[in-house]
Amino acid sequence: MSQGISNDDLIDLTRTTLENLPDLEFETALDFQRYPVCNIWFSKEKKQVDSGTAISRRILLDTSGNARHVRLYQKTAINVANVQHIITAPWVQAQTYWSIERRESLRNRAAARFVELVKSRRIDATLDQADLFERRGWSAPASASDDLNPYGLPYWISMLDNSESTAGAFNGDTVRYTGGTTSTTKGGIDAATETKWANWAASYTAINADFVKRLRKAFHATNFQSPTYVKDLMEGYNSNFRLYMNLDTLTEYEDLVTNQNDNLGKDLDPFHGNTTFKRVPIIYTPQLDAYTPGNSSTSCDPVFGVNHSKFFPIVMDGDWMREDEPMRDVENNNVITTFIDSSYQFFCKNVRQGGFVLHKVLAA
Repeated sequence: MSQGISNDDLIDLTRTTLENLPDLEFETALDFQRYPVCNIWFSKEKKQVDSGTAISRRILLDTSGNARHVRLYQKTAINVANVQHIITAPWVQAQTYWSIERRESLRNRAAARFVELVKSRRIDATLDQADLFERRGWSAPASASDDLNPYGLPYWISMLDNSESTAGAFNGDTVRYTGGTTSTTKGGIDAATETKWANWAASYTAINADFVKRLRKAFHATNFQSPTYVKDLMEGYNSNFRLYMNLDTLTEYEDLVTNQNDNLGKDLDPFHGNTTFKRVPIIYTPQLDAYTPGNSSTSCDPVFGVNHSKFFPIVMDGDWMREDEPMRDVENNNVITTFIDSSYQFFCKNVRQGGFVLHKVLAA
């Protein structure tokens, strides 16, 4: 570098440095011990790419009822029923940025030091965005009219109503918004009217044989698939299935695995070193450690089962982790800022097969 550096030179230098850095990926983060949203949900194999003014998919929740037995020469009244429903969700936008002050570049004149300066600021920005995605992925919006925040997993996979206790059924029909309100409408379809738009849910009191029985029931009810070979954990259809637990629930489950007896069978056996149930990996999810659903004060230790072929993030074509050109700050002539923009949404195209939840009974 010369004795001085102009703002234009700093922009060019920053742009050139960025061109030689790798594409944006989520780096090791600090706030949470695990980042399943970033590392699993947003993986290339699971996220989908879309465009348009909003996200929509079609689903059949019933049939036209035209199938019947008939007699010879019996006349048929033709009935064409509209049995398709449209699932909709809006795009949401996220933004992060990082900046360099012109005089910082003078203090880091050596090329290697400047590269490290750019990398550290860039990583800080992406870590901050990763924390945001994790928090919102495990949360519902503030209200039905909240179009700022995405539809996290608890929006689509609903818990039971307050004080409701069940061994398991398709009773998950109420969205609990973080602002305290509720609604039975998910993605534009009212589960109170369309009963097949409710997810499977059950309550439990402790991690014991009864919990295992209800978890087995959830697998059958939602068509959860167990991997057969170790490669199924990483690729293919069976790699889409995951269980998510908080720390207390997971450690109690591991105690149950350690002390299991013949009555519990082999469903709890580890699979190639992983803590599993029916060979489906269990992921420790610190975001659930103190999880409290909207309109309830109860921490309910939820266990979410997710089929990532039905529930997945959708990112906008051309606006996912888009890193803009470095630009001069209009209010500070010595500051060069680079923005990173993303448009995305969490989406479930079939809540009956997209997953299930087991949780402790919520306070009335």
